[in-house]
Amino acid sequence: MPLVRLTIILTLILGFVSLAALRLVPAQAHPDSDMAECDPLGWFPEDFGLKDHSVFWFDGYYYLVAIYVSRQTQFAYARSVDMCVWEEMSPILTEHSPGSWDEVAIWAPYVWEEGGVFYMVYTGVTRKLTQSIMLATSTNPADPLSWETHGMIFQPDHKGMLWEEGRWADCRDPTVLVAEETYYLYYTGMDIDGGIVGLATSTTTPYGPWKDWGRTILPLSDQAIPESPTITIYDGVYYLFYNDSSQGEIFRIGASPSGPWESPEPFRPGWAHEVWQIPEGEWYTSYLTDYAITISPLIWDSFFSPARPFIGDEIYHFLIPMVLLQE
Repeated sequence: MPLVRLTIILTLILGFVSLAALRLVPAQAHPDSDMAECDPLGWFPEDFGLKDHSVFWFDGYYYLVAIYVSRQTQFAYARSVDMCVWEEMSPILTEHSPGSWDEVAIWAPYVWEEGGVFYMVYTGVTRKLTQSIMLATSTNPADPLSWETHGMIFQPDHKGMLWEEGRWADCRDPTVLVAEETYYLYYTGMDIDGGIVGLATSTTTPYGPWKDWGRTILPLSDQAIPESPTITIYDGVYYLFYNDSSQGEIFRIGASPSGPWESPEPFRPGWAHEVWQIPEGEWYTSYLTDYAITISPLIWDSFFSPARPFIGDEIYHFLIPMVLLQE
């Protein structure tokens, strides 16, 4: 019988496991705040609910605008110095003309700043549930009455679309990326192959005209419409986040604003995420949890290439060796 030699090889690595700790960093209280800390960060109103939202910075405050549940003819509006204690302000965009594209409801605001002007795209809904993309602007978000509406700016017209005025027609949840002197408008809707994340571009202004390119993402699920897309750039790479009914919240990585997009990866917890930076440069994400908005630090894990986003303030990597028996 040959001798059996036992060799333990410690240099082979079975795999890598990345875990994002979900503990949130307590917010430092503002000197005028009675609260010393806040865990988790976010806005948790007691008298109403929140849905799709946007967070932006202006003149020393974080502002948060969101779908008001259940009064969907206006947006909930608040501000905070520390993302912990929120000052509820008057709702915005409360007036709607009969027969307008946003006559009965407004959904899913997204806000960005450019040249001192704050632009807000959002969904307008008619009595027939026809959906369009609307635009409002403000140069002083501290005043809720400063938001000025500019009407409908986009309706899909790409080949194969399923959208028709005067009936339920999906075109909602807009978000905008400004890159390479071009405005990229992402929206969700339906075409002959199923639910899509659509893409339109404008090379002039946020008012358009917009060129509708149709789907940039066709989800894996059949007829379900994706929800709440948002997009950001990190280290020259594009990350498109959205909710797929069959998979939950996911993100895809692309080399350009229009992809091509890699296979989906999970992004947990919550849904309807927004991804943004504070003035000091750190990354955060805000997302829905039980019709309230939780805010958490976000880490880009450069252990992977391209980097992967993780919700939390710490990441741990564990190297797991494999023990092999060899004769």
